[in-house]
Amino acid sequence: MNNFLFLIISVCVNSFTLFIFIVYYGNLFGSFNDKINKKYDYIIVGSGTAGSLIAHRLATETNFTFIVLEAGGPGNLLFEIPVLGPLLHGSPYDWQYETVPQDNACLAMKNKKCRLIQGKIVGGSSKLNNMVHVRGNLSHYASWFHHQHSEHYLKKQFEFVEKQFLHIDNVLYKSELANAIVSAAIELGYETNNGQFTTSRLSQYKGKRWSLSDKVDSKHVVTNALVSKILVKDNVAYGVKVLKFGKEIEVHARKGVIVSAGTYNSPKLLQLSGIGPKSLLNFLNIPLVQELPVGEHLQEHVATGLDLLLFNTSLRVNALNVLNLMNVYEYFINGQGPFTSPGCEAVGFLSTKGGKEPDLQFMVLPVGIASDGGSHLMKLLGLYDEVWDSYFAKLFDKHTATILPIVLHPKSKGKVYINSRDPNAPPQIDPKYFEEKEDLDVLRNGVKKVLQFINTQAIQDIGGFVNTLPFPGCERYVLFSDDYLDCYIRHLTLTSYHPVGTCSMGISASNSVVDTSFRVHGVRSLYVVDGSVLPTLPSGNINAAIAMMANLFFNKIIKSRNCNACYKGDIIYEYIYDICLQEKM
Repeated sequence: MNNFLFLIISVCVNSFTLFIFIVYYGNLFGSFNDKINKKYDYIIVGSGTAGSLIAHRLATETNFTFIVLEAGGPGNLLFEIPVLGPLLHGSPYDWQYETVPQDNACLAMKNKKCRLIQGKIVGGSSKLNNMVHVRGNLSHYASWFHHQHSEHYLKKQFEFVEKQFLHIDNVLYKSELANAIVSAAIELGYETNNGQFTTSRLSQYKGKRWSLSDKVDSKHVVTNALVSKILVKDNVAYGVKVLKFGKEIEVHARKGVIVSAGTYNSPKLLQLSGIGPKSLLNFLNIPLVQELPVGEHLQEHVATGLDLLLFNTSLRVNALNVLNLMNVYEYFINGQGPFTSPGCEAVGFLSTKGGKEPDLQFMVLPVGIASDGGSHLMKLLGLYDEVWDSYFAKLFDKHTATILPIVLHPKSKGKVYINSRDPNAPPQIDPKYFEEKEDLDVLRNGVKKVLQFINTQAIQDIGGFVNTLPFPGCERYVLFSDDYLDCYIRHLTLTSYHPVGTCSMGISASNSVVDTSFRVHGVRSLYVVDGSVLPTLPSGNINAAIAMMANLFFNKIIKSRNCNACYKGDIIYEYIYDICLQEKM
């Protein structure tokens, strides 16, 4: 029966993978004749959450001309089905980045490299994530801006974005585990009425994945267009160079270049353009435009703990649900059913040290990577075959689930840097996982808390129990001892795909890349607006924080400009628009 199930799942996975390639290359050749003008008021590099919000507001609230240059392709209706999201991981719609070999982590992965999922698609990583919407701790945002904005003001920013641009909904279909984990939290003395433990809130509309790019008119977006360089003269950014089908195109910006390419690609583009560490640029013979710590301060929500929770019987969310034609009907007709499942059904925030400030997040997933029998998820992690065969493959007769402990505020900081002048070459990404021992301590205590949750009556009542199979490479240690857990974490290192910090915001050019108005230090008319500017990680998933930051950027830089008559609805717009276009930054 298991072999038959594996065969069916493999056929479905491979069929959808083939469909993804057909859509990708069909769109690729279809974009051959995309028109790009020579000049715009604004150029936006990247169509992720930040770039899309800015583009939407430019289109609906101003008469400025602009273009969004996206290196990936457009999506597809079937890509919006939440439960199919993981099948885009590792596809042409993913940059398919990986870390450099890690000294203290990723030991169960081939060449000690962890895979890093990043969206290469209109909508960016919001088209590949778990759709979880978390505001985080507002006091952290206030400190990023050196308290130029109050927590009340930032709260209003979130409320505006959520009301105007996002569709936020509760989980529409969930397994027994979602409610059981909340009951387990109560059993252990945690609060559930203030959001400390709760079922997930999602960026979702009528059951389908919702991204800010869904609000952007495609006429403003040019796909399969890789920006290779920012053009700077006399410390003013005046345009970009774009690679499209092997042809290099120069596009100029009258008012500004907005880089929203993401935490890995934004520093890559700045470094290719001569903005970054002097030693790196000199080594690659790239003329120095501005010396800044571009690519430094990389931080990531590091995690572990796959498939530690087992069940003898299947939960409501499982691989077979995708094969049920009634569920297909439920999704496309009613926007309901298991196809709406985001993967993460519940989240929790807790302290491993007993304090009020959480240092750990739980993400609760009703499936594990053993659930598909190794047809897709194993390949995404890049696990050694022997690790799969001696551990995860042995769980295929069980139903696996995951309570993922995540370090909310890691102390380890890594780097992103180019090692080539070739814009098509991937950046070198070294997150330096567990370089600071405190991160390992937090995660070790996090796994212990996961075990506490699994052993609650609430989880046992739905048939859950702990996976006691020793992890390969850690058999010499006593199961679940501190030494064993340290070994386990270093081998099975995971990320939440929440990188930040590589174009960090700050006051001084000595330790930051952009100021508190998102302007690149020392380069006029150049801005960075995406997760890379976050100086530290927020307390939770980062998509909501990025949307809020993009909204704040629009208000500070574009909407607040002294040429107020450049906005639609102003009765004297037509009279002075040409003057507005000539206004210098």
